[in-house]
Amino acid sequence: MRPLICRARAPAKVILFGEHWVVHGGRALASAIGLYSSVYAEPLREGVIVESRNLGVMEDVLKSCRVFCNLKRSFEYIANGVMWPARIVVNSEIPVGAGLGSSAAVAVSASAAYACVGGRDVTPELVSNAAYESEKLVHGTPSGVDNTVSAFGGFLLYRRGEGFKAIHVGSLNDVTLLVIDTGVIRSTAKAVSLFSSRLKRLNSIGQDLLRLAEGIVEEALRAVRKGDAVMLGELMDVAHGLLNAMGVSHIELEKAVHAARANGALGAKLTGAGMGGSAIALVEKERAAAVAENLRRLGFRVYSGALGVRGVSITALE
Repeated sequence: MRPLICRARAPAKVILFGEHWVVHGGRALASAIGLYSSVYAEPLREGVIVESRNLGVMEDVLKSCRVFCNLKRSFEYIANGVMWPARIVVNSEIPVGAGLGSSAAVAVSASAAYACVGGRDVTPELVSNAAYESEKLVHGTPSGVDNTVSAFGGFLLYRRGEGFKAIHVGSLNDVTLLVIDTGVIRSTAKAVSLFSSRLKRLNSIGQDLLRLAEGIVEEALRAVRKGDAVMLGELMDVAHGLLNAMGVSHIELEKAVHAARANGALGAKLTGAGMGGSAIALVEKERAAAVAENLRRLGFRVYSGALGVRGVSITALE
């Protein structure tokens, strides 16, 4: 018997270490973070109606898909081409354009809810693959990091050509990750090009920096496995220094990082492409609210969430 109602939610992702370096053969360490896209799905007699509470948009993707063509691609993957009728309502708390994989989390949660209401077995593999189809329409040639982290959750290590590896985590329950949105719109392509050009010009020094960045990831893995939040914070500071030296920071990112540190963060760095977007700060739980408030007073939008949260989850009601 197919469920009458399905609810799904999927977390955002954050790159903790290795952004940019991963393009040049390094590893990246990513984590699911406790900010979520939530989706409600129910069967219909006809049509595949997608509604976004955030955008105030509703459309039948079987008739037109000006906004939700990417989700239509995911639903086609789930249904093997012939979609079953359903109503899908999306509500996401993940900021758009902040480097947190918002589109992937929406695609993962929507794919899971749609698969559930159609009576399919919902697995992380299925919804990650479906969401990847959506991401290709949004981003062209995505790495797959965003949808994989959102679907599987936890901490994942990634290297191009080697895929993903889940990381066993020690206790990091006493810390919170703050995401500090600078509001500066950035071009990922421009940031990647600038970084790559500088790395090439630096010749052997660039290769030394790449090895150093790889060493930071290795130490970060040890810290995560031990649950050593203090070391993790120190490594964030060092990683940010390298990215700043490579030219992909921004004055607003520097303000955010330094303000977070000055207010007691264990460490802070830019995340994602840089040149705008977001910074992240690792903060002890009891200090998180105060640090976040001080950052908001400086004009930043600040979000908080636990690290290494579980991936996509489903609730079905028959």
